[in-house]
Amino acid sequence: MRYRSSVDRLIGSMGVVIIAIPQERTGVGTVKVNGQQWSAVTDNPESIPIGSKVWVSARDHVILIVVPEPG
Repeated sequence: MRYRSSVDRLIGSMGVVIIAIPQERTGVGTVKVNGQQWSAVTDNPESIPIGSKVWVSARDHVILIVVPEPG
């Protein structure tokens, strides 16, 4: 059985942006996922504003990679 860190277990979780996330990894924002704050980036061509719902798609060390919720 492979060990999954607490950061790995966040993949697939929904979060909310609390500090805007700049587009295409040009900077770092902050999201709240499962009651904890995490640094986050996106590959999205547009920035993700405060209050937006996002999904955690991957991680890069302890930085979450997120995508905006469709709709």
